[in-house]
Amino acid sequence: MPISGPVVHRQLIDAYANAQTRLEQERQRISSSKGERDNLEDHRGDALVELAEHYLPELSLEAIRETWSDVRSSVADVLMRKEDHRRRVRESLANANRNREQLEAELMTINVELDAATEAEQEIADQVERSLRESDEFVRLSDRAAVAEAALERAEANLQEIDQDAARKLPAYDSSSLFRYLYDERFGTEQYSKRGFTRRADRWLAKFINYQQARKSYEFLKQTPEKMREIIAADRQAFDTVMNELERHRDDVVRKLGLQTKISERQQLEAKRESQLKILNEVIENTNSIERELTELDDTRGPYYREAISIFRGMLEKTDSRELRERAKETPELTDDQIVARLVGVELEIDELEKTVETRRDSLVHMQAMMDALGQVIQRFRALQFDSSRSQFVGTLDVLDDLYRARDVSDVNGLWERIRSAQRWGPTTTEKITSVATHPMTQVLINAMAHAAGGAMQAHARRAGQRRGRNRMMWDDGNSSSGNHRRR
Repeated sequence: MPISGPVVHRQLIDAYANAQTRLEQERQRISSSKGERDNLEDHRGDALVELAEHYLPELSLEAIRETWSDVRSSVADVLMRKEDHRRRVRESLANANRNREQLEAELMTINVELDAATEAEQEIADQVERSLRESDEFVRLSDRAAVAEAALERAEANLQEIDQDAARKLPAYDSSSLFRYLYDERFGTEQYSKRGFTRRADRWLAKFINYQQARKSYEFLKQTPEKMREIIAADRQAFDTVMNELERHRDDVVRKLGLQTKISERQQLEAKRESQLKILNEVIENTNSIERELTELDDTRGPYYREAISIFRGMLEKTDSRELRERAKETPELTDDQIVARLVGVELEIDELEKTVETRRDSLVHMQAMMDALGQVIQRFRALQFDSSRSQFVGTLDVLDDLYRARDVSDVNGLWERIRSAQRWGPTTTEKITSVATHPMTQVLINAMAHAAGGAMQAHARRAGQRRGRNRMMWDDGNSSSGNHRRR
């Protein structure tokens, strides 16, 4: 059973929200790890102070504690600024998500309205087509247009053939000095004026190169294309006369049934949707930017962390654990050995914790990339109007299962390819606005003519309407820059 576009759209949105939740949970785990790191650093600092009291009797405890306090205060200041930054970024992210969710809800409402407007337009367009097909005059004119189109197609094909023939053969005549001499002298015409020996020589030359036949062929190649263009121009004028009548019949029925109003309503909703989609995409980009900033703040190797580590290293430069271990071995007391052992143990725990945090940070970056890729899938989905109820997907498409199995960005991109392959347009879209570069009014005329014309002429009638549509488009393009009103 087919799956509708709005259902798949909602699945993608829910998956994106779920990815955000998992990303936040991973951030919380990293924050928890940082708390453990802070506790370990506190234990390490306490051990260093205790060891300093034991090893540095020439220094006062008050001086040592004053130095440690200065370092701790500096590090605390860095952490405070970082947490304040994180708080502001989290507030921005919450506001951006609320804005995004509101815009997505509004987009879905617009989609429903657009689908309804499109269906209403199609219903009126169908009524217009039925009314035209039931008109004897419209049927008669459609047959005439089909005949005129068939004649134009044949004439244009013949003109193309003779143009190619002329392009291929004329250069040989023009490059023949003997032929050009006789032709320029007007030999064989009343304008030829030579006498005596020259005249006899020219007659001999003309016979030698079969000039009379060559001249006929040359003039045929030179003159026939232009004459054919004149005939085609007259045929096109007759064709346009018939099409003008057909369009007048169509326009009368369109005004009576109000199709133009429905077209305008649908176009206004499409413009509204495009505007909404543009705003939503900007908000999504902003949200992703905030997410990346928050991820960077949670990075153990981020700028705030590096600043704090720089301060901390400055304090540790004078208390290298290896030097402390060697000094402890030189003393008979066990106190310093115990303190150094505790210090080394804390450092080992810190190393293990750093490995864990690094693994979680890598996971966080990976999840961020996956969520960004999913956001791009949603943007493409909307850009192609796959979220419309007119859009359908084969029943075998399982977005949630594919996302559950996704392990990297390429898997998410692969999901997009499967979505595109599974997408179909519903039956109500047949022969309507989805035709590229075809105006709805033109499409109505094409459909009505094709159904009204006799069986053998249906294809010609359809092509007649298409020719008219192309001519209208070229006319519009040529006059749009001057601000002329477009008539369809």
